[in-house]
Amino acid sequence: MIERIISKEIIEEANTHSDERMQFEYNRFGLPQKQRKSMILIGTIGQLVFREYLTEQKVPFEFEYQAGNYDAMDFKLGKDIVEIKTSGYEDDFKHLNLLYSDDQLKAGINKSFKYCCQLFINGYSRIEKLLNTSQCNKCIIAGYIPFENIQNFPSQRKFFGDDYKVPLRKLFDIKYLIDSYL
Repeated sequence: MIERIISKEIIEEANTHSDERMQFEYNRFGLPQKQRKSMILIGTIGQLVFREYLTEQKVPFEFEYQAGNYDAMDFKLGKDIVEIKTSGYEDDFKHLNLLYSDDQLKAGINKSFKYCCQLFINGYSRIEKLLNTSQCNKCIIAGYIPFENIQNFPSQRKFFGDDYKVPLRKLFDIKYLIDSYL
């Protein structure tokens, strides 16, 4: 796992993008506007932290901000599409998992996603379902998994959005993925 500091510039860029994207975003989980924006913000921060990491590692990549309801990709490394999954946490992320809904998995397979990387950012309140950006300063790149392998981890407990549940210990070290594109 790699720990990254989240800069104020990343927070500002993510806020700007999240505001713009609210006009296109689908109604995530039936949440109110404030919580929906928070979900977008969490995902955008994760993408920007990953972009910064790839740049520092000198890995060539393409990056796409989401435009409209769905994006074609988050990142492309070589010919491979990499999905970034970011979750917020309050005190500790180690009890969390990579969660995927059946619809998300099918859409990713149809788009030929090759890998999924799980990131966690701090500053999230589970009770309010909101990200407090003044407390958001750390991101953990937890690891990655070949995208199609997600289907090997069906969730035993079914909640909205967690048809598949990949334990963190089943993720591969992100350094292996990065090294394969250098």
